[in-house]
Amino acid sequence: MTGNDSGTGADVSATKIVSVRKKKVPTLYEQDESRYAGPHPWQIQPWAKALRRGLRWHAYTRWSNEAFTSVTVAGAEHLETLDEPCLFIGNHQSHLDTLLVMAALPEHVRRNLYLGAAQDRWYVRGRKKLVLQPWYQSLALGNFPILRGGGKRALAYAAWLLQQGQHVFLFPEGTRATSSALGEFKHGVSILALENGVPVVPMYLDGLKQLRPKGQRDVVKGAAHATILPPVRFAAGTAVAEATQRLYDLMSAVHHDRAGLDAAVRRAA
Repeated sequence: MTGNDSGTGADVSATKIVSVRKKKVPTLYEQDESRYAGPHPWQIQPWAKALRRGLRWHAYTRWSNEAFTSVTVAGAEHLETLDEPCLFIGNHQSHLDTLLVMAALPEHVRRNLYLGAAQDRWYVRGRKKLVLQPWYQSLALGNFPILRGGGKRALAYAAWLLQQGQHVFLFPEGTRATSSALGEFKHGVSILALENGVPVVPMYLDGLKQLRPKGQRDVVKGAAHATILPPVRFAAGTAVAEATQRLYDLMSAVHHDRAGLDAAVRRAA
């Protein structure tokens, strides 16, 4: 084989490799969507809300007591006059995030709050463990399933909740952070806010990555802090990308402030 022949062979192999990599691999949803459950619209009924409040200790409070030595909240005054459905957002550090959200928010918000949860993790049919039952997720935890990469379809139930006068909580990063940086925000929150004319309340969650980072099962008990920013209202006609950038900038500013504060505390210690 000559040098030219060898080069041609390499080019053909490279082309095949690229072709294989670009081939669309079916997602779990496309292979068998029947494996996944929800959402459960009955979760907003008065009886479901009453049961959820009764189950809160079992679903949230006892775990918060085990994970947190203290919970501090800044900006709670921004919620005192909240009288309309809102989109709450938070940075995603840990599986403990929703514990802090529920501990930080006042009762008049919590009783009408529903949290987006990855459908392929929390809404899988047939699991035996109680807390992993889809009905338990919807009833006790107030969760609803989010279809990863589902586009407009993934937002439909969240939009319905807002239209029913309920609050919705989403993580615009889409997944837990693995670095010290704030992850890129997806546009879903902005689309929901603009199409439904509701304000967005950013919440910056701090300290949880140290307690249980992604990939770690054990919890190191420690302090947690939540910063609640003023509601953000977008003018009609605001571009989706512009709205997303505004939310990211607001959260990023708190992220850098809190990182600087933590560094100063460590230096003082």
